[in-house]
Amino acid sequence: MKQVEVLIVEDNGADRFWLEYALQNLGVNYTLSTVTDGEQAVDFLLKRGEYAAAPTPDMIFLDAHLPKADGIEVLRQVPNAKELAVCVTTNSDGQRQAFREEFGIENSNYLLKPVTQESLLSSTCCSILERRMRRAVAPRTVTPLSVRREPLSSVKGRGA
Repeated sequence: MKQVEVLIVEDNGADRFWLEYALQNLGVNYTLSTVTDGEQAVDFLLKRGEYAAAPTPDMIFLDAHLPKADGIEVLRQVPNAKELAVCVTTNSDGQRQAFREEFGIENSNYLLKPVTQESLLSSTCCSILERRMRRAVAPRTVTPLSVRREPLSSVKGRGA
């Protein structure tokens, strides 16, 4: 079974952890690539330098506020950015209008950090992932995304 290629563009390790944790609990069959700043994200998406052999992501979780180039600047540098499956992760609502006007990213494609299973399930991002999974595997082998419930106390490193 082919896995969905997911790219997480996030400079905060804790936020990356919670996003990956939410994806795992949804039962998404994926391979993960991560970069930590806007310049790396552009290089990854354009397959430049050390990212020349990078996989083409089926889904991108893009932090709005990154070092070196913010999320909007990343997308401005990528041809056909409007065609990418992008879910914007942010701590605030400040740039929603700019993402919507320039790249057609609707409000339901935003996740407030830290990302949880519930926020991921209630977003359009989850629907996009499910569609990408259906394209990546034979139609009869796809199962709907489901939530695995685990108490948060079982997660190491979680502060109060």
